[in-house]
Amino acid sequence: MVESLFENMLIVLKTEGEAQEKAIKEVSHKLQVLEEGLNKFYPDCGQIHEENVGVLDFVFLSLFGGHKIHEEVLGITVIDLEKTPLVYSWLKALVKLPFVKEALPPQEKLVGFLKFVRGNALKSSAA
Repeated sequence: MVESLFENMLIVLKTEGEAQEKAIKEVSHKLQVLEEGLNKFYPDCGQIHEENVGVLDFVFLSLFGGHKIHEEVLGITVIDLEKTPLVYSWLKALVKLPFVKEALPPQEKLVGFLKFVRGNALKSSAA
């Protein structure tokens, strides 16, 4: 599932039109499956503390820690409070942790980087 989410998020970043829409739907579907699993097995996942952060938390952060940047660069909402409230609360709890805040680069740098990557990818596909 993680590999599929990663691959589809790259497609969302590097494409537009029908290919991007298909990847967005796939990401949304996978997030819904994750939401259902969290609801069943970890209903209190929004209660994260530094001492109980695990590998899955880091993987999730690497994929979606910059979801607000994705919104700014791509104009889409990936993590939606209404559609996936547990996923949303889990992510919010993770990004509030002090060591995560310290490790995240400034938002403007990430926005610039993603715009650069997206622009180059779109130019390459048009050529």
